[in-house]
Amino acid sequence: MKRVLPIILFSALMLCGCSKTYKDIKVTSFDIVSVTPKGLNQVEAVVDVGLSNPIVGLRVTDLTGTLMMAGAPCLSLRIPELDVQGRMDKVYRIPVTGTIQPGFNPLSLLSIAQSMDLSSFTADLQGRVWLGKVGKNLELKNLKIGQMVGNKLQ
Repeated sequence: MKRVLPIILFSALMLCGCSKTYKDIKVTSFDIVSVTPKGLNQVEAVVDVGLSNPIVGLRVTDLTGTLMMAGAPCLSLRIPELDVQGRMDKVYRIPVTGTIQPGFNPLSLLSIAQSMDLSSFTADLQGRVWLGKVGKNLELKNLKIGQMVGNKLQ
C-alpha cells in the first residue's frame, strides 16, 4: 500500500498537468491558393491553412461543411483526411471540393471573384478528430472567411 499511494498521487499530478486538448490548436493563417470551376455545379479549391498544434499529432476525418454568403448557403464543402503533426506550427496545403447549393446563383460568385471581397462569407465545418484510436466529433460554426484570408504564418 505504501508504494501504491505515491503512484496514484504522481499519476493524478501528471494527468492534471496534461490539460492541453485539440481545442488548444489555433489557426494561424489562411490563404486561398487556387479556385477552379468543374462543370456547372462544382469548384475545386486549394487552400493553405497554418496550424499551431501544441499537442500530439492527430488525424481529422469526415470533414464536411457549408460555405455561406451573407448567411445563405452557397457551397457544400468536402475536405479529405488531414494528418496534423504534433507539437509544431505548420502550413498545410488542403484540396477542397465545393458543390453549389440548389437555389444559389453561381453568377454571384463571379462578382466576388473580381472584387475579392470575402467579408460576407462564413463557414460551418464538422468532422471527427482522432488522437490515436480515440475519436471525438468536432463542430466549428460561423468561421469568418474574410478575416482569415491573407493571414500569414509568422
